[in-house]
Amino acid sequence: MKLSLLKFSPIKLIRTLHAWGGLTLALLLLLSSTTGTLLVWKEDYVKLITPAAQVDFTPTPETLAAIAEAVEAQFENNDILNIQFATEEFPLTKVTLYDTNYAYVDVQGNVVDQWYMNDRIEEWLYDLHHRLLLEDLGLTITGLAAIALLILVFLGVITFVPLRRQFSKGVVPGSLQRSELIISHRNLGIVIALPLLLTLVTGIILAFPFQAEDLLLDELRQTPEYSDAMVVGIDDINGEGVGDWQPAMERTLAVFPGAVVRSASVPSGFSIHRIIGVQQEGEWNRTGMSVTYIDEELGYMDLRIDAQNFPLTERVFNTVYPLHTGKTGSLIYKLWMTFFGLGVALLSSMGLTSFIKSKIGNR
Repeated sequence: MKLSLLKFSPIKLIRTLHAWGGLTLALLLLLSSTTGTLLVWKEDYVKLITPAAQVDFTPTPETLAAIAEAVEAQFENNDILNIQFATEEFPLTKVTLYDTNYAYVDVQGNVVDQWYMNDRIEEWLYDLHHRLLLEDLGLTITGLAAIALLILVFLGVITFVPLRRQFSKGVVPGSLQRSELIISHRNLGIVIALPLLLTLVTGIILAFPFQAEDLLLDELRQTPEYSDAMVVGIDDINGEGVGDWQPAMERTLAVFPGAVVRSASVPSGFSIHRIIGVQQEGEWNRTGMSVTYIDEELGYMDLRIDAQNFPLTERVFNTVYPLHTGKTGSLIYKLWMTFFGLGVALLSSMGLTSFIKSKIGNR
């Protein structure tokens, strides 16, 4: 008994856990990294195959108001959940409709395409990446797998420490021998450990958004200071016509100087407001986190929510989406995400191959 205890090695146990855990998750990681890398270039692909997106466009209150009016004319307001406006880089407006229906609208306000769920190839790829084509069950699986991978990364870092001198051999294996693959796998894992941790943490939050909000933000949002801030900076304009799309957008930009209109929600049976979302200078999230609520008929600006003045925790929380998807507006970041995604795919491939070689006696 004493002899067996003396032979017990925590590092060996950690290596074993890392190896078997990696085997279990390697294919999912390979799938996730490959699809995620492709999705970084999703809008570029759509623009390439869609003639209506290959135009010059300047998003102004006038042009965006015309698009919003065209959307309202072609769809029932109660069916319109969100409008994500065209930009200079991607001149198509994406309309999210009731019951997982979507539409692309061109800069003239014409419907270019309308589809259900993942009928388009790039949406199918997103569904595969995010939900494994299994709806909410798949989302839960990917979230739990990301948590398991998070643990796996820490185990991998621990196993690297005693063998850190082998880092000089680099990340490219000298041959396909198992020993070379293991060394390269270990070294590459250390190189991409921090960005992989970032991707996993942001992925977990996106997989469990409501739980994450409850855990991280719910208490902050219950304070009087938080709700009081929503009426700071509103204008005192009201009257007929000032709640129409163009004046509503112009007023929103006036109370958020230097911002760009990114999104909107239409008045419906659920809300009397035009909700205008903007991206302010310094914000990474391009979906429009700073918003105004403007009464459609009476024209009152009832709320002004400034995402730049959110508590630090919520400001960091709002960076999760752009950091995970690469949608920061930076080409350099997209290229970095691409190389990182390919690195993760290579990491999982080397780990899986070396494990299989160990079981078939191939050194």
